[in-house]
Amino acid sequence: MAKMMIEIQTRGLNQYQRLAHFPVTIGRALDNDVILSDRSVSPHHLRLEQDEDGQVFVHNLVLENGTRLNEHPLGEQPVQVPIPSQLVLGDRKLRLVSMDTPVENTYVSHCRSLFAPLCKPFWAIMLLFMAIGGLLVNDYLDVGLQKDLLFYFSGLLPSLLWILFWTLAISGITRLITHRWEFTPALSVVALFSLMPLVFQEVGGALNYFLTSDAPTMWLVGGVSDFLLLPVLVYAYLHWVLNQRHLPALGFALVLSALPLGLRAINLLDQVTADKEFSSDPYYNQTLSSLNIHARPALPLADYLKKATEALPSQVEE
Repeated sequence: MAKMMIEIQTRGLNQYQRLAHFPVTIGRALDNDVILSDRSVSPHHLRLEQDEDGQVFVHNLVLENGTRLNEHPLGEQPVQVPIPSQLVLGDRKLRLVSMDTPVENTYVSHCRSLFAPLCKPFWAIMLLFMAIGGLLVNDYLDVGLQKDLLFYFSGLLPSLLWILFWTLAISGITRLITHRWEFTPALSVVALFSLMPLVFQEVGGALNYFLTSDAPTMWLVGGVSDFLLLPVLVYAYLHWVLNQRHLPALGFALVLSALPLGLRAINLLDQVTADKEFSSDPYYNQTLSSLNIHARPALPLADYLKKATEALPSQVEE
């Protein structure tokens, strides 16, 4: 008879329990062979039995919340269970597998060499200091008057709080996914996200000077920094730190970046629209319809004076 195991599916890391003898009872009560501390599971929820031929049968013992075998609800009659099979007890997912079931190849972490800054404390701290230095230099160049150091450090505090908040947030998400804290790579990602826009801005300004064009800054800051930097860093973190495969990591990166990228796209479209609608001619509203709150096209000044003269000829001086 093939030896079997129960796989208890949880967030991040699954738990496994060998089925050494039958029958096997599963539930929330402490006298079960497999104990599930989930309140959607009944005290005595399920019983597994095995006949002389090695066939496994499942007995659903409760009606509350129920049991599903491979997406099919179970009744009161015992049902033969193929191996492997998916079991759902209330809200808890289980899998009945054979101990001979092959496992996937070991995923080797790539958080080395070129990506060492994402995982090594020394490089993470160096990136943090570089980001702080870049923020101080940027504030210094933006201020036209002479200020003391306390002024620049007080302006730096919101950025430091931003870095601390997102480092803790990313570490917390990592804890939920992998059951471990990852402060160092989270700090590296946040520091890079704070530093790279400053680098793109300075490189774009230098290229603008040599090329006598605003295109380098527009593409580096408006394109790469605003729209590519965030999904690339999130993808790198998911793939090389959390060991997610390429396509799932890319999908999660696009989903997590969708909201901030969408807001930036809206701001960019508003700016482009405002630039196109700008006019040096004065704007005079003619009328507003009670059925339409939009103003009619602008009336040139000469036409406005002509209409005013026709309407009030005695009030308009030549």
